[in-house]
Amino acid sequence: MSVDTAGGSGRGAAARLGMIEVAERLFAERGVNGVSLREIGTQAGQRNTAAARYHFGSKEALVDAVFRYRMEPINARRLDHLDALDHASRGHELRGLVEAFLYPLAETLGEPDAPSWYLRFCVNAGLLEGTAVADLSREEWTRGVYLVRRRIEDLLAHLPQPLRRDRWGLLSGYLGHALANRETLIQYGRAATLTPRPVFLSDLVDTAVALAAAPVSPDTEAALHRFRRTP
Repeated sequence: MSVDTAGGSGRGAAARLGMIEVAERLFAERGVNGVSLREIGTQAGQRNTAAARYHFGSKEALVDAVFRYRMEPINARRLDHLDALDHASRGHELRGLVEAFLYPLAETLGEPDAPSWYLRFCVNAGLLEGTAVADLSREEWTRGVYLVRRRIEDLLAHLPQPLRRDRWGLLSGYLGHALANRETLIQYGRAATLTPRPVFLSDLVDTAVALAAAPVSPDTEAALHRFRRTP
């Protein structure tokens, strides 16, 4: 179930948007399981304690609504980035694909006077079963990250399949947690001590590429061999 915040009456759309923004902040701060739909409605100023369930139906649908609200513009920028890479003959280059994943997402990072919660929300809600990000091929607004994932996995086709699958999880998790950590530091007054954002992001790309492209060691090859022989 996806929710169009622009649909319905103006009052209904405003109520949904208010609950989406409150849910994003509370899920970021306390995790998906640490917040009830009732509390989200109350903190969004809804007198009806069942307002969030009425508008969204379930916690999974509300998580999807937050993702859609943020990811539609991110997805558009990511697809533009991929188009630019394709025109530059870099559309299947690992560094370019890591940039296409990272830079549109990093645009959501807040400032000291305007904190953001979306990156921490992603870390806390990204593994919830039944949401669109658990199946990136499901929605148009996840198409950009789906294409990035598919292309990166194609580039890693020389790796054994279990490692290829894990490398994407390691890569996306590393980038997401690094951004979420910076988001936290910005909110709690540490922005002045941080590496300048362009330097931080470029170095993040460097290290993420190294993570994805790391050679398979003899130790890992031996572990894989033992795993395959285990009945």
